[in-house]
Order: sequence, then structure tokens, then C-alpha cells
Amino acid sequence: MEPLPEPVQPTTQTIAKVKTNLTNMQRFNDLLYTYTIPKTSNAFLLLGKNDNNDPGMSIGVNLLCGALIGIGGEYGIIGCIAANYFCGLIGEYSEKKPPSLIGVYSTYTTRIQATSIQADRDMAEDYTYPVENWDVVKSGTFDTPFGTKTLGCSLGQVAAMYFPGETDPKFEDMMYKAIFSFEQNLWWNLLNRFFQINGWNTGWMLPVIVQASDVPNGDAGMNNYCNNYMIGLPAYWTYWGYSPSTDKKGRDTSIYIVYDYSLGSEPNGRKDFPISDDAARYLFIDTIPGTIVNQNGLFNRYFVFNDFGLKKIEQV
Repeated sequence: MEPLPEPVQPTTQTIAKVKTNLTNMQRFNDLLYTYTIPKTSNAFLLLGKNDNNDPGMSIGVNLLCGALIGIGGEYGIIGCIAANYFCGLIGEYSEKKPPSLIGVYSTYTTRIQATSIQADRDMAEDYTYPVENWDVVKSGTFDTPFGTKTLGCSLGQVAAMYFPGETDPKFEDMMYKAIFSFEQNLWWNLLNRFFQINGWNTGWMLPVIVQASDVPNGDAGMNNYCNNYMIGLPAYWTYWGYSPSTDKKGRDTSIYIVYDYSLGSEPNGRKDFPISDDAARYLFIDTIPGTIVNQNGLFNRYFVFNDFGLKKIEQV
């Protein structure tokens, strides 16, 4: 993300520019919420869960800030300022706790809606009183799959760019990116809330051991094995390790060991409950690193199994 510019001074021209930007950003916010409704329903459906409770104020903050940070690094100064303004505005709710967000909502969808409406109200306040709010820095902190972020800026910095209107193709490009980023944050939240990683490489389910001499092309053969395994079982992460060894007579006794992990609910005894194949195919971009199975997927498989913050249990 580019560095924020220095604030400009309020003049007739810059005030008019800020008001145009706020109008366009309000429209962006409204459409973003509308587009997130089917994305939220789809995530719950694929994961076999019901959107029937409110996880609290932080979910609205994290999901909407997570959506807007998606445009921050790809659209130059426009994306930088827009992401800082939106995320600063919404991120403040965690500390300020607006009255409209203190109550309990029935679903993720209604919580996101309430957060979006509050953002509209606050942008309307800035639109109505731009000079009074010109130097006020809105800043907030929120959580994403890629770490905790803190962003913010003032109206004086919002005046240093032009946020496109709905008829500008860039508006639609930015919306597409924000929706994708929203989905990433939503799935990260739901997977951490409902699921865990189960390791099947210890205890009663022993590692799959393949003699090196039985595997054509060595490493390439193992990559092919793991790739095919994950295509057949999309909710799994399978990788191999190579253990070189020789016996007392100098014969090659090296082995490949395949380690197997699933993404799903807590097992019941020896029965596994991975997320559905459709959910996994929607979620993952690849099988083994570099082998794409869904170019529109949300995350690389390695990232989900290793850097997502999911609870990991080695089954015994």
C-alpha cells in the first residue's frame, strides 16, 4: 500500500471534492453490503452451518474492514486513501461502540448490515460538516487472515484523491476486489469458529510408507501421488517427506513418508468429518504448491493448513 499523502487545506474546491468522494464511497459501501449477502449465505451453505446468531460487534468491523483493505494495495493512491478512510471509520467502532451496534443481532448478515448503515451515517456526518471534521483522524484496528491491521486518515487526505463513481469501470473493478477480500475474511472467521485441522500421521493411522524403488521418478512420483490424493479428497492436505537410509549391506532402504491432514469437525473415534468436497473446492486454489485446481479459489492450501490460526490436533 502506498504511503498516505499529506492533508490538503479546506477550500471551496477541496471541500467539493471531499463531498463527491463521500457520495461515491457511500454508494460503494451500500453496494458492497448488498453483494455480501449471497456470499455470506453461500459460505454457510457450503460449510453446512446456519447463520442464526450474532458473534458480536467485532465481526462486522473485521469483515467490512477486511473487504476494504483488499483495494488498498492495488489501486494506487485511490486505493490507499479509500482503504485508510473506510477502515479507520469502521475500525473505530470497536472502541467507540456506537449505540446502534451495541445490541444483539440475529445473524451475521444483519450484523454486517447494521455496521454498514452506521458507516453511512458517519460518512453523512463528514459530508454535512466537512470543515469541522477536516483534521480529525479516524483510525481503527481490525483482524484479518494476514494479521492485525491498523489504518486511518483524515478528510484532508480524502481530498487528495478522486474516488470513482459507479459508472466508472474502476469502481466495478474495486468492488470485485473488495467482495473477494470480504469472502476471504468471512471464510477465515467461519473456519476458525467451527472447524479444526486433524492430523492423521500418528497413532492408530500410521504414515503411508512407500519404498523409493516403488515410486516412478522419485519426487515427481510423490508429487503426483499427493496431487491426485487431494483431488480425490479435496478437504485434505497431503505432503511427503524423504528419509534416506541404507541397511548394513549398503542397500538402499530410503522411504517416502506421506503425512495427511484434514480440515473439518472434531473426529468421533476413528471417523473423520471433513468439510464438504464442494466447500473445499471453493476454498482452495491449489493442491500441491503450484498446481492450480481453482484459479478463483480463496486461499492456497498450504496457507490454510499452516498460517490460518486453526486449531490443529494430531489424532491418536
